[in-house]
Amino acid sequence: MASRILDTPLHLGPLRLDAPVLSAPVAGFTDRLYRDVIREFGGCGLIYTEMVSAGGWIQGRISPSRLDGVADEPRPLGVQLWDREPDMLREAARRLSDYHVSVIDLNFGCPKRRIMGKHGAGATLLRDPRTVGKLVAATVAGAGSIPVTAKIRLGPARDQQTATDVARSAEANGAVAITVHGRTAADGYGQECDLDGIARVVQAVSIPVIANGDISSAASALHTLQRTGAAGVMVARTALTRPWVFREITAALRGTPAPPPPTLQDQMDQLLRHHGAMVKRYGDPAGTILMRKFACRYLAEAPFVTRFRRTISTVGNTDEFHAVVEDFAAALAGIGTTGTCAAPQFRDTGTASAASSSSR
Repeated sequence: MASRILDTPLHLGPLRLDAPVLSAPVAGFTDRLYRDVIREFGGCGLIYTEMVSAGGWIQGRISPSRLDGVADEPRPLGVQLWDREPDMLREAARRLSDYHVSVIDLNFGCPKRRIMGKHGAGATLLRDPRTVGKLVAATVAGAGSIPVTAKIRLGPARDQQTATDVARSAEANGAVAITVHGRTAADGYGQECDLDGIARVVQAVSIPVIANGDISSAASALHTLQRTGAAGVMVARTALTRPWVFREITAALRGTPAPPPPTLQDQMDQLLRHHGAMVKRYGDPAGTILMRKFACRYLAEAPFVTRFRRTISTVGNTDEFHAVVEDFAAALAGIGTTGTCAAPQFRDTGTASAASSSSR
């Protein structure tokens, strides 16, 4: 299977990816600094921003931080848009062409109630393949030479699986690839990914299909490709805790040994660099508070990680952040020298932490 992937590189229209392994847009996480972390570990063929409301951007209703760094960061880089108004998508795509982004992706799979209900967008549009086609066509019209792709789910619910019709409509209106999350909107994230459903979409269209859902390792990526016949895979939540998973998958596809995972010390060093970059960009305490959600994803396989996460999620400034990390490092060092260690007693981070935790 690996040789088939290598013999058929993943092309998104004119864009050729070095690896058919993509990093998903994850709301609240895939900001510029997180994207830099992914690039540092390597192995990822294409990175996306968080999804951006086309109308919110055009009308000035969303924070410009959603597009922070897009103009000058390394390529390839994809921007994901959502909306249900063709004019908004056309204009947003036109503006993105000025940024020279690599890909514009359209989100037709978000199951969040706010997106589906209040805005009538995201996975709600899976009920209407014709409208999906119109939105794709409008985006293609605005995008110029930038390839346009679409991300979908299998349908609104298990008894309403519309993915093949939606994918055909997107293809007919200019989409150059489709990413399929192997769950329905009603499934949320709790159901097992339906690989057969993804395979049906692969068989229904002639453009590349990228499989998404339950890809947590090289083994699961290979299994997904074998079962679905997809041209590539997209990794989402796993990458928040194991951002080196991309290089592991890419090595497996190439039939080469996977690089060893970073040690716990390497991960702590990365954590501190990430925090430092946050503070440099946003100042302190804002950078520290923004970093808390990322810090809670680090060190997933370390002893005492639950206690570490509970404490790091309440810190309010750089001194408190470093104090928690230092206490955790000391606890791990104790295990290394004695073979056993009591759970670490993290230092009281004071009233600032208690106050900052109320803002979560």
